[in-house]
Amino acid sequence: MRRVAPALLAPLLAAGCFSAQPSAESYHNQIVTDMTKDQVHSILGTPKVSHPIPGQGAAPELPVEQWRYEWDYTSAKSLTIVLTLGIGLIFMDRSPYGFDVGFGRDGRVRIVSDVGRRPR
Repeated sequence: MRRVAPALLAPLLAAGCFSAQPSAESYHNQIVTDMTKDQVHSILGTPKVSHPIPGQGAAPELPVEQWRYEWDYTSAKSLTIVLTLGIGLIFMDRSPYGFDVGFGRDGRVRIVSDVGRRPR
């Protein structure tokens, strides 16, 4: 019993530590400049928000459209509730994480913002 108890307690203690940040970072690392909109869409899917960036003029290096991607960890929330009977919710990072992708006039990636917490 002494050896089994730590093995059972470890998942319970770690259950509250789930975050959406690792998922957002892994997707962020797959996007590079000069990818097309189709390539980004095939990797990340449909963006949460898509909007034009007005007033950029005719400069080809400036982004004219921005796509926002966000991830939250609803599956981990369910796992946390099941494993810890609600105690893990106190310690769990429930913030959505994401980043923005800016596209130029030619439809290619110009900028990718850093991964960070997004407001709810």
